Amino acid sequence: MMFSSNGDDSFRAYLNAGTENLDEILAAGSPFLTMMDSLDSYMRKHVSGPAVAPDELVIHSMLINARFLLMTAFRVGLTGHAAGVHPILRTALETGCYALLMAEDETQSLTEIWISRNNSPEALKACKNAFQSPIKAAQKIVNARGQGLGDWMYTLYESAIDFGAHPNAKTVTLHTRIIDDAEGFTQFENVGLYAVGNHGYEWGLLACVEMGLAMAIVLSMTHPVALEAATQELQALNNQKNALEDLIHQKHA
Repeated sequence: MMFSSNGDDSFRAYLNAGTENLDEILAAGSPFLTMMDSLDSYMRKHVSGPAVAPDELVIHSMLINARFLLMTAFRVGLTGHAAGVHPILRTALETGCYALLMAEDETQSLTEIWISRNNSPEALKACKNAFQSPIKAAQKIVNARGQGLGDWMYTLYESAIDFGAHPNAKTVTLHTRIIDDAEGFTQFENVGLYAVGNHGYEWGLLACVEMGLAMAIVLSMTHPVALEAATQELQALNNQKNALEDLIHQKHA
């Protein structure tokens, strides 16, 4: 069963259950929701909001797209679909890494290669060759700006792949239960949506905010000058993330 609230595993039941979770957490409030607000406020203020002058329009468009993908992951996570956040988070981070590589390219040829990707088979091949290992390349850039930050970002990227951004075992095994009951029957349960407050629900939200923090750092690096205010706000966001991680460990130990 997808969920056991009413025995209905239809698409409409899935939508209703997710909406109920979303409405519940929006009404009650949550430190996860607070951090999501803080992350998005940072993005709008320092990365791609109306007050941020674009350095280059293609790159700026990618920053906007990365932000919307992150918000989509937040929304999916808030519905309780923990496994569903990882493919979106992976794409959001990849978008940010592509933007960073373009911003660091003094010749600006990467931007032209990327935007011409679908013009011809030759252009497609050229784009694939130009972006062979974009996350690894971004890892080096981020490490050069802040020791260990690129390694942390890459670890999150690999975790997203492990937990749902690719059909690996953890994508399903972490949400599956096989239980032998006292009467000799075997019960198989696969959880599609976790209830608000459940450990699976909150671990999904933690994945969202941690990747969101990594993206905030990466996207900030696409701008040539790091403002002191932005650096201070990133540190405050990191403190929020650490507090949420401690909260989960205490609550679900």
